[in-house]
Amino acid sequence: MKRLDTDEADDVGALSLYDRFAATIFDYLSQQLASRQDAEDLLVEIFLAAHNQPLLFPLSDERQLAWLRRVAKNKVVDHYRHNAVVRLLPLEQTLCAADRALTPEQRAMQREDYERLYQAIGRLSLEQQQLIHLRYGNELRLVAIADLLGRPEGTVRKMLARTLLKLRTLYEQTERGTHL
Repeated sequence: MKRLDTDEADDVGALSLYDRFAATIFDYLSQQLASRQDAEDLLVEIFLAAHNQPLLFPLSDERQLAWLRRVAKNKVVDHYRHNAVVRLLPLEQTLCAADRALTPEQRAMQREDYERLYQAIGRLSLEQQQLIHLRYGNELRLVAIADLLGRPEGTVRKMLARTLLKLRTLYEQTERGTHL
């Protein structure tokens, strides 16, 4: 019988870790992300992180799964944070998709409204911007957002309500031209 050196033993441990938990972690990622491709990409990142974490392998299966779930949750949150900044559509794209029946005056007014809205959103904290993006950009339900953020649903509901009130105030300030 051949003895495994340390690197081979780690590879075997990582392989069995993947075999045992990949389906569970992928199911979680699929529920949290709209794109299967994004879920697959994050799955690879999670198991690469596990492979680079030698202290994970002596742990029990329950603790390994808990660690993988925590990393998965963090990767999903990071994914949405990154995309919250990246996925904001330029005004030109938004206008192209707008109703073609608008008059030039209506289009100009709509463009100004969008600009004020983007300015107001830009003045929110990053956490508030992320919350707006998750709820309205990704159309996630509050339960899913609460799970992503690791907070109770009631807390997320209150955060969203406060964020929307602040956004309304900032929008109105921008409209009046009184923001700092």
